[in-house]
Amino acid sequence: MKDTDKTEKWMPCPKNDIEYPGLAYVCPLSELIVAKKLDALHQVIGKKGGYTIFNNEGQKIFLAVEEKTYRRFLVKIFNHYGNEVIEIKKPKLCLNEVHVWAPPGNFVGYVKQSGVWANTFLVKNKCKEVVVKIKAQGCKGSVYDVLSRDELVGNIRKQWNVEALIKYKNFGVSFPVEMEVGDKAVLLGACFLIGYLKY
Repeated sequence: MKDTDKTEKWMPCPKNDIEYPGLAYVCPLSELIVAKKLDALHQVIGKKGGYTIFNNEGQKIFLAVEEKTYRRFLVKIFNHYGNEVIEIKKPKLCLNEVHVWAPPGNFVGYVKQSGVWANTFLVKNKCKEVVVKIKAQGCKGSVYDVLSRDELVGNIRKQWNVEALIKYKNFGVSFPVEMEVGDKAVLLGACFLIGYLKY
């Protein structure tokens, strides 16, 4: 099944001098939307578990492929040159936890569910400091609030209403634009974990 759209544009890369190669794209952003949609570049990086990651204007930012085994997964995220820029790994069967590297080999943080039955997750940086807490709205858990010191700063939810993406299954995360870029990558990891568990 071919699912590509030649009219979609890649987001131009901002000129930023940051410590995380490949993450300059997320510096000016406050939202990342993950769509279950293949791109032509998936022919090169792999089609299994293929996703395209967009900004809120419908521009492509990254492509992702997901490898799943029983209660574990590995998500590799690539830029439009085919270079891997983020790796998200759920390494354990029993724990709902992901570790994030950006680029691969450079650990930036992790996300861990507070308890087996809890609908709350802690996002921690590479120094194991809590950056934000993610908490479900209500018991169904379709929308999750992103909280910094108990103040709402974003959310994770499914089906974002971006015109170019309405016909595709999607989920995404919002966060403060000024958030540290490595922490944004970890929040994208949280988005994949919650998407895996709930959507």
